[in-house]
Amino acid sequence: MKQYSMIAKAVCIGLLASSSSVVLADDAKLDMERIEVVGKHHRDVGATGLPLAIGDTPQSISVIDREFMDFHDINSIGDALTHSAGVYSETSLDSRERFVFARGFEMNRFLIDGMGTAARANQATMLDTSVFETVEVIRGSTGMLQEIGQPSGTVNLVQKRAYNGTGGYVTAEYGSWNKMRAEADFNTTLTDSGSVRARAVVALEDMDSFVDRYNADRKTLYTTLSADITDALQVSVFASYQDDGQTAKSDGLPLQFANGDPIEIGIEANIYPDWGTQDSTQDSLMGELRYQINSDWSVVAKLYQSSTDENKVYTGLDWHPAPNGDYAVFTDVKDADYESDRAELGVNGQFDLFGQTHTLNVTVADTNFEELNYQYRPLSRVTGNLAAEHRNESPEPKPAKPDYNYDNPILRTADIGSQSARAALNLQVLDNVNVLLGANRKEVTSYSNIVGTITDKEFSDTSLYYGGVYKVNEQVTVYASYTDIFDQPLHYDKAGKLLDPVRGENQEVGFRFSNSENTLSVDVAYFNITQENFAVVAGKDENQNVYYSGQSGVESEGYEVEVSGYFTEQWFASLSFSDTDVTNPNENEGRVSRVVPEKMASFSTFYEFDSLRVGGYVNYAGEREGFTGFGPIYDYVPVDSHVLAGFSAYYEFNESLSAKFNIHNLFDKEYDAKIAFISVRPGDPRNFSAQVTYTF
Repeated sequence: MKQYSMIAKAVCIGLLASSSSVVLADDAKLDMERIEVVGKHHRDVGATGLPLAIGDTPQSISVIDREFMDFHDINSIGDALTHSAGVYSETSLDSRERFVFARGFEMNRFLIDGMGTAARANQATMLDTSVFETVEVIRGSTGMLQEIGQPSGTVNLVQKRAYNGTGGYVTAEYGSWNKMRAEADFNTTLTDSGSVRARAVVALEDMDSFVDRYNADRKTLYTTLSADITDALQVSVFASYQDDGQTAKSDGLPLQFANGDPIEIGIEANIYPDWGTQDSTQDSLMGELRYQINSDWSVVAKLYQSSTDENKVYTGLDWHPAPNGDYAVFTDVKDADYESDRAELGVNGQFDLFGQTHTLNVTVADTNFEELNYQYRPLSRVTGNLAAEHRNESPEPKPAKPDYNYDNPILRTADIGSQSARAALNLQVLDNVNVLLGANRKEVTSYSNIVGTITDKEFSDTSLYYGGVYKVNEQVTVYASYTDIFDQPLHYDKAGKLLDPVRGENQEVGFRFSNSENTLSVDVAYFNITQENFAVVAGKDENQNVYYSGQSGVESEGYEVEVSGYFTEQWFASLSFSDTDVTNPNENEGRVSRVVPEKMASFSTFYEFDSLRVGGYVNYAGEREGFTGFGPIYDYVPVDSHVLAGFSAYYEFNESLSAKFNIHNLFDKEYDAKIAFISVRPGDPRNFSAQVTYTF
C-alpha cells in the first residue's frame, strides 16, 4: 500500500494538444508512486499546446487520476466528471448519458489525446474509463487547442499507453441491480529490447436498474502499439471500440397530470415499452509519429478518425397525461452517423534568448466533421393509460410498437470543415515570470441540409491568447489570462438554418499555493465570460426537433476554490467549491443555464493503513431549476439542492490479489436529478459493488 503514498514521482499523460509519447521503463513502472486524487499539480498538460506544468499555465486545470477512478469504482466518463472541481455532470433522462456543464455552460467538446471525438457531448460521457489513464479538464476557453474556444472548457481523455514490461490485471465485479462487470488489461513487449510494445484492454458489463425492465450492456475493446524505429523516431497506433445497448429505455417519470395535479408513482416505474431501445457504437483510430530532432526540438504528426453510430427507437411522453391516466407517446426511429477526421502536424521546441529558455509550439491542422441523421415517424399514434398499467408492482406497459414510415425519412445532414494554424510562445521573461502569447487562425466551412433547408457558410477567425504567471516565491504564484471565444456548434433555428458562430471573451485571474514539500496545494480562480450570439433553446418544431435562437449579452462570472493534499503521510483530502452567476438580458426568450446550480462543492478523502485503504466522497449540487413544456416559453420548476456521499474500501491480500467495496448514495438520498420538458428523472438510490482483482 505504500506505493500509493505522497505525490506521484512519474506520470505519463498526454498533452492536450500533443499527447506525450514517453514510454515507461520497466523499473520506472515498478517504482512509480501513485496519487489517488483529483490532482492538479506536477503534471505536464497545457491549455495552449505548450508542454507546461500546470503551475506555469494561467488557466484552471484539473486531472482525475486513474487511481481515483479505480478506488471509487468509476466506470464512465460522465461519472468521473461528477468529481471534477467546478463541473456539474447531471444524470440525464437517458440514464447512462449525461450533460456536463462548467462555469454555467454546457461542455460540448471532448477530446481523445487532444483530438476531437465524433461523439456528441452526452455520447462521449458514456465512454468507459478502462481505456483511459486520466481525465483532464481545462475550464474556460480553449480556442488555442482546436478550431473552437467554447467558454465552459474542454475535456481531454488521455488513453493508456504501452510500456516496457509485461503485466496487467483482471477483475470481476458484482453490484446492485445485477451489475456484472469483467475487465482485463494486459501489456507486453514484442521484442527483447522492448523497442516494440503492445497493450490491450477489454471490459464487459451488463446491468439492470432500479427502473423496471431497463437493461444496459456494454462491450469495450482497446489496443495500442508503440515502436521505437530509431532512437529519435517513435510510431504509435491506438484503436478503440465501444458498443452500448439499452432496452426498455426510460425517459423518466411523468411530472404531472395535464391539470397540474401531481402524479404519485414509485421511482421504479417505467411507463415505456420494451421496444424503446438505443444501440450505439463509438470507435476511434489514431496514428502518431514523433521525431526528436535534437534535445530541444521535436516534430509530432497525428492522424485521427472517430465515428459514432446510433440506432434508436425513441419513446417519450407527447404531453402530460390526462387526469384519468390516458397518455400519448411520441416515438420515432433514428439512425444517425457522426464522423470526425483530423490531421495535425506540430513542431515543439525551446530556445535560449536573453539568458532565459523559452518554449514554442507551431501546429497546422485539417479537420472535418460529418453528420448523417435519418428520422422515421410512426404511421399510427401510440397511447396508454397509467392506471391500467401500474396496478401491479411489476407493470408491463401495453402500447404496442407501431409501424414506421420508412419510405419517407426526415433527413438531416451536416458537414463542417476547418483548417487552422496555431503558434504559441511561452516567454520566460524572468526566473519567476513567464508570459504566454498565442494565436490560432481558423478557416471554417459549414454545410447543413435540414429537410431541404440548406445552409452553406464560411467563417474566418483568429483566437488570441494572452497570459502571465508570476511566482511570488517558491510557494505562491499568481496568474492572469485572456482568451477569445469562437464556437460553431450544430445548432439550428426554427427554419432549419445553422446559427452563426458564438463569439466572446474569457478572462481569468488566479492564485496558487503549495507547501514546501509540494504535498498540499490551494488554488483560487476568478473568471468573467461574455458571449454574443449564444445559442439558446427556443422550442421544438413539428418533428419534435429542438431549435435555437442566438442571444447576445450573455455573461458568466464567478470563482472556484480547490484545496488538496496530504495532511499526514497516510491521510489525503481534497475539497473544491465553485460559485457561478450567469446573466442574460433576454432571459424571457429562452433558458440559458437555469438548469445548472450556481453553487457546487465536492470533497474526497482516504486514509491508508498497512494493507487497507478506507475513504469516501461528498458532492453537493446547489439549488437550480427544471423546465417544463416544449418552448419557446417554458415554465420553470425549482429543484432542491442535494448532497450525495459515497464510501470506498480497498484491501490488499498480497501483491497479486486485492478486493474493493463501494457504496454510492451512501445515505439513500431521494432527489430529483433532472426535470426537463414534461418528465422528471429521479436520482439513483443507494447502490453497492464488490470487486476482486488479480494483478500479474
